[in-house]
Amino acid sequence: MKLKTLKPLYLGGQTLVEGTPFETIEQHGRELIQKGYAEPDTSEDDAVVTLSEDDAAGAGVLTSSTMAAPADGGKPKKGSAPGKKGE
Repeated sequence: MKLKTLKPLYLGGQTLVEGTPFETIEQHGRELIQKGYAEPDTSEDDAVVTLSEDDAAGAGVLTSSTMAAPADGGKPKKGSAPGKKGE
């Protein structure tokens, strides 16, 4: 599936700026479109990056918004709730 980036994305070991054409598998492409990171590309431009099925399956999209999110989802660690001391 040929797409064009709508936001800067890190794919295939490269950072792609907005408007860069790339290719990926259908499922990964649909996910990127749904999240607003890419749109279908109908231009004749060559894809800068072509992701294989193995690349796309394990490749999360890296954007500035995903980097800002805490790795643990912001949940307190077990046993660290306020007011609970070794019950």
